[in-house]
This record gives sequence, structure tokens and C-alpha cells, in this order.
Amino acid sequence: MGKRVLVGLDNGGSETKCAVFTLSGEELAVASRRLPIVVPHPGWSERDAHGVWRMNCEAIRDALAQAGVSGADVAGVGLTGYGNGVVLVDGHGQPTYPAIISTDERASGVCAELAASGVQRSIFPLTRQTMWAAQPAALLRWFRQNRPEVLERSRWYLGIKDYIRLCLTGEATTEVTEASSTCLMNLDTRSFDERIFEALGIPELMRLMPPVLESCAVGGTVTAEAAEASGLAAGTPVVAGYFDIDAAEFASGVADEDTLCLIAGTWSINEHLAREANADYDRRRNTVTLGYRPGFFNVEESWATSASNFDWFVDKLLLADRPGTPRSQVYQECNEVVARLDPRDSSAVFVPYLYDAPYPSGADACFLGLSSYTSRDQMVLAVYEGVCLCTLWNVRQLVGKDLSGLRVRLSGGVAKSAPWTQIMADVLGAPVETLANTELSAQGAAMAAGIATGDYTSFDDAIARAVRLGPTVQPRADLVEVYQRKYRRYERALEALKTFGGD
Repeated sequence: MGKRVLVGLDNGGSETKCAVFTLSGEELAVASRRLPIVVPHPGWSERDAHGVWRMNCEAIRDALAQAGVSGADVAGVGLTGYGNGVVLVDGHGQPTYPAIISTDERASGVCAELAASGVQRSIFPLTRQTMWAAQPAALLRWFRQNRPEVLERSRWYLGIKDYIRLCLTGEATTEVTEASSTCLMNLDTRSFDERIFEALGIPELMRLMPPVLESCAVGGTVTAEAAEASGLAAGTPVVAGYFDIDAAEFASGVADEDTLCLIAGTWSINEHLAREANADYDRRRNTVTLGYRPGFFNVEESWATSASNFDWFVDKLLLADRPGTPRSQVYQECNEVVARLDPRDSSAVFVPYLYDAPYPSGADACFLGLSSYTSRDQMVLAVYEGVCLCTLWNVRQLVGKDLSGLRVRLSGGVAKSAPWTQIMADVLGAPVETLANTELSAQGAAMAAGIATGDYTSFDDAIARAVRLGPTVQPRADLVEVYQRKYRRYERALEALKTFGGD
């Protein structure tokens, strides 16, 4: 046998990734696959579940080959992926409907109905969550109302990573961080609760809930059939795993209540661990799930207001007249542009609400403060700044205005850009620690596998041995005040948009 390695599988909203790590946290290889999103109706987001399994197998084989290891070298496999969405399967593990992705909006009317009727308020002390459209609680009620025949054919509800575990092991299970994000679980008892299903009007659908495992528990072993398809060795332990935000928090080395984990990727995910979680519906309602380590809740403020907005800008305004230009080249050009611009020379404000807005106004994204002197380069800078200003807005909803005494760790696409990371430090007015590895969700899943196999003795041991920090970026003192002024303009822009949105 060669070197002993851990594998992390990350099924995200955009692509599937397989990453191979040493026990010391070295990222040996990453392979990814994309599968198109099917939009059969406006607001719907689906994928072929069989296709998702095939691309996982391809990514595993590719990553093992890149790393120069075989399936026999893999000590364990950890799983992660987007939380929420739904994969419905029958008693034989066959999908009864396409996999619904976490960006799906078909159940938005269900959420509005349950909020208006008081059901959401009634279950909040149990779930600690307000409902959104892609949560299983809303989707299962939608299926009951619109496609009951699909539910009749189904035996299990699964999250996307739970479906991959089923394909690998033949076992239908879920795990606590995934289950805690469904708005169907009692976060105090760590179990699905009949009272929630009754309140939602779907009591008979509790039969779809699979057994709930702890995240570092072994959820089965690789079957001979899955081994042949994936290149893994039959009998390899497959661990329950994590909701991707929890996996990234683990791999970021967030071990206490005083460290903020900022994941600025497609979404702006801002989170921290807490011993207590709000159960009062009338107080500020941050999203709460169970933390990656027992005894903690994960408190989160997240919106689709991060790098996805920059990708839109690249597609619509920078690549539209440059067919065939590699995206990586455009990214590098934008970084060079932003690095040489002085933030004091531009008053343009970009509000990054192309896909989501943190208030119920219906307002969309926009540029404000443009003039005839505004250049395209300054608009690029405004997009970079807008993402960071929105992150500060999110962080203040999460922990208040005072960030003193808190450590900040940043990952995601923004952290791969040195100029963007510098702006984040300037906007927050605090040092920003980065991570050396790029695939943190996959690494967190792999670290969970290492705990399950006994290669790590504890969460703290895994963090000490496997988490790799990158550079710490200090805020530039002369620009902190500049960005404080820009943030005040940003807040005024939000107030203006509240009156603009809606009918």
C-alpha cells in the first residue's frame, strides 16, 4: 500500500469536486465535473440524479489518478454538499424524480403561505429557522399539493450527499447538520419531530425521513458495484459527512465562538459557532443549524450576494465581445485593474442583489453613483467593493457592529484574489486570515472521515494536524476610513432600494 489518504466529495450547486488529502492536510489533487442545471419551468432547478452519480465516479477516478494513489490507499471517504434541495428515491434506491437543487424556487408560495398563517412562527422554537423555498419542509408540502404521485412512489427523502452515500454504500441515511437545515428537525432533541410535520400539514410524510447519523459516524462501506464504478476499494468506510457550510467551517479551523468564518464564493456565507441559539421568533432571526462539533450551534447570515455577481458582470459585460477568451484570463485582468485603482477616485456603488436580497422588498442589483466620468475599470472595482460591503452588512446582522476581539477567516473565490481579499480587510477594518487549501468543504468532509477511521483522535487533533493557514491580510489604515464612508453610502443605497422594489 502507498500513502494513506483521505477523500472528500463535495457536491455543490455548480459542480461536483473530489479532493484527495494527506493526513497532514496537504491537498494532493482536485478533480471536478459539471452537469447542466435543467430549468423545466421558471424558478425551478433540477439535475438528473443518475448523472450526478456518474460525475461523482468520474471525479473520483480522475482525482485518484492525479494524486498517484489507488483506491486501496484511501482510509475513508467523507461527503459534503449543498444543504437542502431534495432527492426522492424508492425502496430500491432509484430516484423517483430529478434531484432538486438548493436554488429551486418552486415552493416560494408555500413559504409565504406558512409565514402568513403563523405556522412558521409556531415551529420556530423547535427549528430555529424561517423557511425558504428550497428547504425540504417547503418542497415536501409542494409535492403533496402538486405531485402526490411522486411521494407515493418514494421511500426516502435524501440530501444530495446522502444520495451519493446511498450510491456508494446501499444505505439510506442522513446526518445531523444536513437534517438540522431542513426545517423539519427539532434542534434540541437532534431528531425529526412529529409536531413539526403536523404543523406543516404533512404528518404522513415523516415516513420519508431516513435514520439520522452523527456527522463523523461511518454510514456504510463501499459496495463492490460502487467500487467498480468509482475506482474506490470495496469495503472502504464512507462517513456521514456535513452540510457544506459546516465542512468548510471545520476545515477553516473554527473551533470556538470568537472566530468568524466567511465563505465568499457563489454565496456570501458568514457564520460562527455558538453555545446558545435564539428561539424567539420576534428577535433577529439568523439561520441556525447544528454545528460541526457536538455542543455547538452554527449561526449563519447568508445570501447569494458574493462572487456570483462578479461572474454575471464578467459574462454580460467583459466576455460578451471576447468569445473564446479564457475566464481565468479575465479574472487576472480584473485583479490587475483593481490593484492599481485608488478607491478614493470612484464613488460608484454596486449593490449585489442579482440573485437574492436580504430584505423583502423585491429590489434587484444596481449601480448607483455613476457619472460620465465613470470608467469600466471603476465599475469592476465597484463590483469587488459591493461584495465586500454586503459582507460587512451581513456580518453586522450576525454579530453586531463591534468586531473587536473576533478573528476573521476568509475562504472561497474572493480569497483567491489578493486585491479582493485586501478590500475585504479594509472594509471590515480587521485582519483577515486566509486558508492555504482551496477546497475547504471537501477537506472538512475528509477530516470527518479521518476522525471516523481513528486517524485523528478528536476535532482539535484534526484541526491541529490538517488545517493550513495562508497569509493574514492587514487592513490599510489610510483606507479604512474611506471604506467606512463608502459603507455609509451603501447603507443609504439599501434604504433607497427599499422604496424602489416591489410592484
